[in-house]
Amino acid sequence: MDYTQVLDSYGTMIERDLKEQFLMLLKESESYHPFMSEVNHALEEFVLRHGRRLAACSTLMVYKGYAGQIDAGLIKACSAVELYRHSILIHDDIVDGELERRGGKTVHRSLEGLYDERFGVGAAIFAGNILFALAIKSLLESGFSPDKLVEVVKLVSSEFKDVNESQIIDLLFEYKMPEVEEWEVMAGKRAASLFRASMLAGGLLASAQERDLGLLAEAARHIGYAFDIQDDIIDTFASRELYGRDPCGDIAKRKKPLHITLALKKDRKMASIMDSGREIEGDGIKEIQDIIRSCGALDEAKSISRAHAKQAEKLISMTMMNQESKDFFVSFIRYVDQSLDWYK
Repeated sequence: MDYTQVLDSYGTMIERDLKEQFLMLLKESESYHPFMSEVNHALEEFVLRHGRRLAACSTLMVYKGYAGQIDAGLIKACSAVELYRHSILIHDDIVDGELERRGGKTVHRSLEGLYDERFGVGAAIFAGNILFALAIKSLLESGFSPDKLVEVVKLVSSEFKDVNESQIIDLLFEYKMPEVEEWEVMAGKRAASLFRASMLAGGLLASAQERDLGLLAEAARHIGYAFDIQDDIIDTFASRELYGRDPCGDIAKRKKPLHITLALKKDRKMASIMDSGREIEGDGIKEIQDIIRSCGALDEAKSISRAHAKQAEKLISMTMMNQESKDFFVSFIRYVDQSLDWYK
């Protein structure tokens, strides 16, 4: 099974529910202040902008893997996961000063156009909070039993805390040189947190056994590490033609992904570049890429990512999910692994 086929099929169902939720939200906002309709339109466009719905479909496939079916209540719970994910992205884009995401303006950039930069940032912070509230509301309206909903809301709240902690630590790394162990702590609360929230939500709603919930949590952690390392390598080495933005965008902000953290230990020139404060562009990008390759940091980061991917695949195979759901996750894990070969 190609995991993208699942995303295309079920992602459409989730988007349909999201559209219905935004329609209700827009009608509600029109009744009390017309400006909030503009804000909610910006949120709707951002959430419904082309995306693969990987987090929401992970919830769906875990649930289906145990329950053997899906229904309208599950789709609403999956929509909640998607709203949750986008609440995080809005705040992430503000902190990183991003202007675009998936081919369109970031929310703070869109709202900035209405007045000024301060307004855009301030309104987007509140808008991200609104999406988190809508996520909880969507969960509570999904129709699952109160005891299951309590567990899922507790899960989402805990992971929301964790992912915000990871963002603070990631921001800290822009001002200091982290140890590899520090990077591991940060990454264990970043993509790993999103995969834990999405996969465990599906398991809890499907009444998966405690043993399987433990396996899913560990698998999600390893998937998160593998994905984070791969995504950071893409940011450093992929061209604008392939990725839609210039390479080394995160490094230009002095972020320290794993391959940079490793390179800082292996080659003094990397520390000199990161400490210099000079703009990273043109020949500077090629210099950084060459250092990461030549000192062995790229190969080591790939090896670590692949070790996490291998462990994730093993853990998925040990669960009691049906074969269809296992194949979905294995297909995605292998994609993450194999895509590392694109960057040498």
